[in-house]
Amino acid sequence: MVVKNFPNRFFLFSVTFIFCMLFSTFNATAVIEDHITRTESGFYYTIQKGDTLWDLSEEFSNSPWVWPEMWHYNPHIKNPHLIYPGQKILIYKKEWEGEEKQPEPVADEPVKKIQTYHTFTDIEQVGFIREKAVAHHGTIFKAQDNIQLIDTGKLVYIYPEPGSPRLSVGSRYTTFRTFDPVRDKETDKNYGVQHLLTGVIEITAVESEFALGKVISSYKAILINDHLMPYEKRSVNIPIKESISGLSGKVIKQEAPNNLIGQYSVIFIDKGKTDGIEPGQFYSIYLQQTARPNPKKIRQVELTPYHIGELIVLHTEKTTSTALITKSIQQITSGNLVSTLEVARP
Repeated sequence: MVVKNFPNRFFLFSVTFIFCMLFSTFNATAVIEDHITRTESGFYYTIQKGDTLWDLSEEFSNSPWVWPEMWHYNPHIKNPHLIYPGQKILIYKKEWEGEEKQPEPVADEPVKKIQTYHTFTDIEQVGFIREKAVAHHGTIFKAQDNIQLIDTGKLVYIYPEPGSPRLSVGSRYTTFRTFDPVRDKETDKNYGVQHLLTGVIEITAVESEFALGKVISSYKAILINDHLMPYEKRSVNIPIKESISGLSGKVIKQEAPNNLIGQYSVIFIDKGKTDGIEPGQFYSIYLQQTARPNPKKIRQVELTPYHIGELIVLHTEKTTSTALITKSIQQITSGNLVSTLEVARP
């Protein structure tokens, strides 16, 4: 009779598993240690490919949420979203831990910057506010089967705009509609005309008085009387760029009507190309409140603004930009301040 000795096998497996886990942990720690330099002023870590302040904060402080403190002690990092392999960052001050004394690290050698990107798959749907409405090339006056809400695959009839370039078979156009001029609620300043992009059509036939097109994609319901402008392909990968120092602007409105503004909402801000704004720049959003410090007086004073979110610029016009909310601590509204990305300093 054969006796199956399961307990011994289980014991052997358990010992092997524990040994592997300990070796793996030791090896990972050793790799981290290879990139740490100890000096009189503190501990310095050399950035490796793929590192982020969020991950390094998790590694060295046991919490990713304290990355702003790490950024604060490394003022040479202008943008927390842009760190490069070869850079050295301070991870601990001397009083935090360590008594080893070694020579000061040599100055960073010139390193080749690695371009990072923010991916936004809906970039072609992003509309804009322009001082004057785009000169369109045609207008949809009828749809297949007389439907009113036109979507992908449907045929549409287009009246070419007199004086515009001739529509040609195979050409693609972005469909859009405009709204009344957007004005500031407090100053009545005219920001321009909002353009809502609704889809893309391809011209399939051109007759003497009209053209026929097929809807290639519909971002939103395409309507009768929507206009056409030449289609321009946009890359979903937006290069991250350095933000403008000292920027002071504000949120104009959200792109989608009657929607609350929160994380992943698309909004418009009152700064554009003339202010140095470019796609790929990050900025902070602040709430500015007022109050009466003296209850016996009517006078209101502005309180210190506080951080409520972040955005990345997606598209720029001359005096306005379209942006995506990447972080929202609370609801964002028209009039909220937009400023250079910063963290609170002690």
